[in-house]
Amino acid sequence: MELKQHLIHRKYHKCEAKNQITIGDDYSVPDGKPDIAGILQKKAELQVDEVHTEKGKIRVQGILKLWVLYLAERFSKAMDFLEVEFPFDEILYMDGAESGDNLKIDWSIEELRINIVHPGKISVRALVSLFAQIMGTESHLVAEDMEEQENIYCKTDAYTFAEPVFERNDSYRIRDEVSLPANKPNVQNVLWQDLQMRGLDLRIQEGKIAIKGEALMFAVYEGEDESSSIQWLEQTVPFHGSLEVTGLTGEMFGTLESEIAHSLVEVKPDYDGEMRMFQVELLLNIHMHIYEERSCNVLKDTYSTKQQLIPQKEKICYEKLRMCNQAKCRVNGKEKIDADLKILQILGQQAKLQGKRSKMTDQGILCEGMLEVQILFVTANDRQPFGSANISIPYSQLIEIPEIRKEDTWKVCETIDQIFITMPDSVSMEVRTTINLTACVMQQCEIENITAVTEENYDMEAYKNLPGMMVHFVQPQETLWSIAKENRTTMEEIKKLNDLSLDEVTTGQKLLLMKSNMENIFL
Repeated sequence: MELKQHLIHRKYHKCEAKNQITIGDDYSVPDGKPDIAGILQKKAELQVDEVHTEKGKIRVQGILKLWVLYLAERFSKAMDFLEVEFPFDEILYMDGAESGDNLKIDWSIEELRINIVHPGKISVRALVSLFAQIMGTESHLVAEDMEEQENIYCKTDAYTFAEPVFERNDSYRIRDEVSLPANKPNVQNVLWQDLQMRGLDLRIQEGKIAIKGEALMFAVYEGEDESSSIQWLEQTVPFHGSLEVTGLTGEMFGTLESEIAHSLVEVKPDYDGEMRMFQVELLLNIHMHIYEERSCNVLKDTYSTKQQLIPQKEKICYEKLRMCNQAKCRVNGKEKIDADLKILQILGQQAKLQGKRSKMTDQGILCEGMLEVQILFVTANDRQPFGSANISIPYSQLIEIPEIRKEDTWKVCETIDQIFITMPDSVSMEVRTTINLTACVMQQCEIENITAVTEENYDMEAYKNLPGMMVHFVQPQETLWSIAKENRTTMEEIKKLNDLSLDEVTTGQKLLLMKSNMENIFL
């Protein structure tokens, strides 16, 4: 017998692999650069160049890029910088991985240690976590009805599915220019540059992803003056725009994960030919996991008054949106420095979220991690005019998800909204930060799907021996549908005979069934 079917899809977790690797080596200060008296700022990023997926394993190749701003031993030059690259080649063993799988690689630098071996050499050790995940797609034909035939009756229920419609990576480029204030000298040499994202807001709209946020630019440079004085500039660069995505609608939902793939702060001449302009470039990678809520009928049962119908069933899994919710986490911390230094002015900061993890609770998704902040400041000490502080502040925030279940799955996005650093006094700093958190939780559901229906003849001899009239008392769990099916009649016949206006019956209710009415079905 012919079924009316439609196709549904489900994303599922196929396999994953985690590994921690150590990248680094000793590095000698190049000729022409002053020796190192102390480390002021450091940052690193992982550049994944090649990923090869084979049966049971993944090979990841790339470069660890490191930037170091340091105090110079040579008094004529207060500070200088190093830019270093360390290649890596790592194998991750992953049961179930196959060539051609849809692979996603995430990484995080859990720890970055830079030790001064002696003034002309540093030792670099970066502890890097690699996380590889492969998602698969299941497709099922779900029966929603049967082809219309006489004396065949179908029971259907309405279901809502979360249908995956987009899983793709795209990029958004931000370009802008920042001019030096009039009281700052021209740029002679850039010593340090950094770009950070703040208050990033990604929204699904009709045909596009709306993008809004701020890029926080910080640069340290040698001035083009007689003393080659150390100068600095911190500037917020707001941006807004959109990423076109054909087929996207405002009713769709999902997660939008983002990361900075590349950033650049480069000095360039202004209209007068003077080096007073900073070119700001930032490439933002956006990972989209987009779903659409779809409703459809699912065939639950069927029978015929002429033949015995035997449905063949299988259990299939599907996803349904539980909830997408947001929360804000406010983080505060204080740090004291060496009393001999004394802070005159805070120049700039780098902030990032480390050790991010999430777990399910009875109330929702609990997000935990560490806010790591590096602060560069001017001191009152002539022998060490610049100093730095590293502050680690733990955070914990619940994203409320009512009625969450242990079978549910989730994705969390966490970004720094704003960060403020103040000086309560000359030897301490206070950090206040707001972290934006978004969780999208999916229900993992199961249905019995009818895959085929076969026919057999009724036992007519047994039917003929039935009494002409029966009184049936409704049993627990029985419905008007099950009673009609069991007695080879229809719901409408039972309702007519018993003067019923609704399809509902109650336990213990008395129903009259007549063989003559049922017999007519076979004529």
